[in-house]
Amino acid sequence: MKDSTIELLHIAESNLLYSFKDIQHEEINKQAMPGTNTISWIIGHCFSHFHMVLSMTCQKKQILSDETSHYFRYGTTKEEIERTESSLTFEELVDKYLEISAMSFTYLKKLDDADFKKVIFPEIEETLEKSIQRISLHFLGHVGQIVLIRRSLGNPGSSFVGGSHPDSRKKMREEWTSWWSKSKSGFNC
Repeated sequence: MKDSTIELLHIAESNLLYSFKDIQHEEINKQAMPGTNTISWIIGHCFSHFHMVLSMTCQKKQILSDETSHYFRYGTTKEEIERTESSLTFEELVDKYLEISAMSFTYLKKLDDADFKKVIFPEIEETLEKSIQRISLHFLGHVGQIVLIRRSLGNPGSSFVGGSHPDSRKKMREEWTSWWSKSKSGFNC
């Protein structure tokens, strides 16, 4: 159970990161149509969810500020998002997520199968395993949204979901990492 749960999260994360590979700086904050979320907000929203569960709840480590988490949380109004800006550049946001992700996957690998059955959110009786499934589904749902937004902006981007096989997932991650290391400084505003 532990291994398959972690693998599901790896698949979802690989797809989320790959969904914005080769994106142009001017595309990350464009709306496909008025009133819709931008790709940068969607990415931050997903990263914030991962952070809340696997960093803050499980490890009691806060990497993203309360202000950043609020900006990207579900329920923040479009008006509030439009009136304010994220306290992080897109480059900073992605790099902080990579830090959170590395720390969290290391943490998860140290756990036993029984730890995945422990309730981490008593108010909804949700176990760590269920929370990871929820994060994974959340990521994959937004992957489809990002792909459609990119297509509507004239940039075909990536496919909807790939990387189920470890070799293809490894290749996706290597391609994304290479692109990000070369391109990230272009997203520092």
